Amino acid sequence: MSTFVVPAQIAELRGTAPPRIRALLWVLVIIGLVTFVWLWLTDHRALWLSYLADFIFFTGVAQAAVVWSAVTRGCNGRWARPLQRMAEGMAAVLPLSVLLFIPILFAHRTIYSWWDHPVKLPWLNHWFLLGRDFGIVIFLAWLSVHYLRVSTRPDVRRDAEALTGAGSPGALRAQKTLSRLWVVLVFAFCYLYSVLGQDLNVSLYIGWYDYIYPWFFFISNWYGGCALVTLLAVMWRRRLGAREIISADVLHDAAEIKFAFAIFWAYLFWTQFMVLWYANKQDDIHILIRLSQQHPWVTLSWVALSLGFFLPFGFGLSRSYKRRAPTVAYMACLTLGAMWLQQNLMVFVSTWYQGFPPLIASALLSCGFLGAYGLCYLWAMRRVPIFPVRDPLMHEALVWQPMRH
Repeated sequence: MSTFVVPAQIAELRGTAPPRIRALLWVLVIIGLVTFVWLWLTDHRALWLSYLADFIFFTGVAQAAVVWSAVTRGCNGRWARPLQRMAEGMAAVLPLSVLLFIPILFAHRTIYSWWDHPVKLPWLNHWFLLGRDFGIVIFLAWLSVHYLRVSTRPDVRRDAEALTGAGSPGALRAQKTLSRLWVVLVFAFCYLYSVLGQDLNVSLYIGWYDYIYPWFFFISNWYGGCALVTLLAVMWRRRLGAREIISADVLHDAAEIKFAFAIFWAYLFWTQFMVLWYANKQDDIHILIRLSQQHPWVTLSWVALSLGFFLPFGFGLSRSYKRRAPTVAYMACLTLGAMWLQQNLMVFVSTWYQGFPPLIASALLSCGFLGAYGLCYLWAMRRVPIFPVRDPLMHEALVWQPMRH
């Protein structure tokens, strides 16, 4: 193993995108800005509720992608090493999330209908509520960026010795730091995103008490993050012509993780109803009754459940589908669409009593988020190798083919 050296053509690969992709992302940003101005002039309530839902979705899946890198690193997943940098690179968009959270701080009266009549004190004390949520977004962004910086430090320093099987002291120090940091990142995500779920979803309707929803919230974001990573794997595999590195086996394993959490997400989807039914909490189930019995919410709920569970579950039963890039990308897009719709539902079902929710306006506004986050991500991917070539387990992934059954 000490004689192994990462091939130069792999060590120098960067995550560059063709000009037409960058132009498309700028067009999406413009669409989002135009939609923002249009809603600002016509409907403040639709603007800020859509903005909140889109912010939660895009920030959540980006954060979960970084956590995906931490989880697979903590499990010593050799198979996942080719996808590590693609996943943890999403940390570069999280400082933008900090900036995009600031408008929410000033839109609190529109978002929280109870704002002028404080309740559930001290938990929903105005400054405590906004301060802790803003602090959570800042802390997780800082922690994720720190994780990315430690991971890329040997690459930034162009540590030639770390490209060999023997490794280098600097690369080994980075791996030792990451072996502690991934634990902090994973547990911080699980706990702090549970708090955000209570504050940014459940607390929109003051009469809603849901004891399972914090779990459901962070698992939904995690499930979306798994889908995002598999989609990025397919896209970079095609862009870089890296079919030997991101093999069908790698795609299969990434899709298996997503398949597993499709089942767990659906389980938590149902558990919210089950717990309140067993406890006979009639006053707490108002929101769930709207979602399951009243139109248009019941129709939209079935659409979200179909996109997030029934279709991915059906496709995921086939091993061959999980090894084909087109079907893997298709299933990932279904999941991301379901998580976007679900997050819009959870915001609007608590606050919107004027007929059909403004999902078209939210979709147009989400174009701006997609464009801005995509540009930040590509900016980061151009500056470091797209594969963690100075990671010892990446060396093993390049040399050894894992046994399959």
